[in-house]
Amino acid sequence: MATEGAEGHSDPGWFVPPDAFDQMSWVILILLALAIYGLVSLYAAFDRWAEHQSHGTPLAKTIPTMLTIALLYEIFPLAHFNILLPVAAILIALMADWSRFHLHFPKDGAAHEAKPHEEPKADV
Repeated sequence: MATEGAEGHSDPGWFVPPDAFDQMSWVILILLALAIYGLVSLYAAFDRWAEHQSHGTPLAKTIPTMLTIALLYEIFPLAHFNILLPVAAILIALMADWSRFHLHFPKDGAAHEAKPHEEPKADV
């Protein structure tokens, strides 16, 4: 920083007065929005790929869930989250896979249709 005479220091190069336009902040905000959009797009592509790779396996929902959790731990510092959060997500995916393979529905995929309750006939 350079000094202006004996009165004190000059403003730093990044300082913008309140009534001026701050071009750098808008550029950074746009870059941040684009980075978040790119990250979400990569996550969606990764999730589709993982779901396609695990199609037809007994762990079709669990594998993409575990890969997504691993991806999140690689990208974001998730140390401040409780370990029960990813464990709960994995258990939910495991139960979804278990129910898919252990609940036997008819071949057409429809659930059992309920028959309407028949009223007893009156003796006339």
